[in-house]
Amino acid sequence: MAVLSGASQASEQNRSVPEVKPHPLAEVEQSVRKDYTRVLHSDPAEIERLLADPNVVLLDVREPGEFAISHLPGATRVDPNIWTSSFVNAFGQKAAGKTFVLYCAVGVRSSRLAQRVQDSLKAAGARDVVNMSGGIFRWHNEQRTLIQNGQRTDIVHKYDDYWGRLIDRQDKAVNVAR
Repeated sequence: MAVLSGASQASEQNRSVPEVKPHPLAEVEQSVRKDYTRVLHSDPAEIERLLADPNVVLLDVREPGEFAISHLPGATRVDPNIWTSSFVNAFGQKAAGKTFVLYCAVGVRSSRLAQRVQDSLKAAGARDVVNMSGGIFRWHNEQRTLIQNGQRTDIVHKYDDYWGRLIDRQDKAVNVAR
């Protein structure tokens, strides 16, 4: 057994454990949760479990160019700026008994839309309206399945350079016209 001298003990005690910083995307997720407190947020693992239920409607709240690069299997694209009345016209009749899962790049656009439409969807009989925390970037970072033209892909649209920094596999991130 090693015996430490007083100076060695003090040196050992003063050594700081390296601070583990959260992933920058986790900080964005926390901010989105804070800004959209009326919205239910679930992580990709929970969303993947939900998607096994045929009563889940999966909505991609990104621009056409982003959706064309890749999206979650079974997702329907919805314009991020869709009017609430247009959204209700498109989905209200199908809402009864359904859970609506919305996602975008990081969760801002999908949370904004979820907050706007959730009361109308629930009034039409929807079970829940859920935002996927971290959006498609977290889904991609966790190496979950993405689709492009009906085929599996590892590519994701990075939106722009600022937001694209949140993607772990930069070699799989592209930025083309949205």
